[in-house]
Amino acid sequence: MSDFAIEKVDNENKKLDYGGKEVAFDLLVTVPTNKGDELMERSGLGDDLNYVPTNKSTLQSIAHSNIFVLGDATNIPASKAGSVAHFEAEILTENILRFINNQPLKEEFDGHANCFVETGNGKALLIDFNYTHEPVEGTFPFPGIGPLRLLKESRINHMGKLAFRWIYWNMLLKGNHIPFVSSTMQEAGKNF
Repeated sequence: MSDFAIEKVDNENKKLDYGGKEVAFDLLVTVPTNKGDELMERSGLGDDLNYVPTNKSTLQSIAHSNIFVLGDATNIPASKAGSVAHFEAEILTENILRFINNQPLKEEFDGHANCFVETGNGKALLIDFNYTHEPVEGTFPFPGIGPLRLLKESRINHMGKLAFRWIYWNMLLKGNHIPFVSSTMQEAGKNF
């Protein structure tokens, strides 16, 4: 069962209460509510979960037009993965320059995320998704060619993860653009 807020746990009787409904359990595994850093609360920029209310397409603060937000500080409904912060940074940089020059902001960030999931035994999955699409099947980074397969456990995806480690440390952290990886989710080569 997911997507509900537990109000009370009665561990002695193995029951939990949410919204007045009682549910029995044998083993309860819960994930606490994810919250942003307390710095956001202290700054007065954060909401009740310490995230900065942010326009999900422009990455501009909703309350302060001269503030732009990315990564773990935003309240946008996107993954908090590093790939998302990287994709956000490309659009955020463009929008800061547009803001400085009194130009309309681009509403381009689509919540794009992709990441490798290690599955063991030298294999991995690669997932690709955004605000409107759950992880999809298909090929990455080149439509119809790959060589990586989305949502398919494989050794080549594991090798892709190892190659990405080098790309991360030697290209992305230095601010180099990777030409075949887009900050917005590409639909070509994918099954929706």
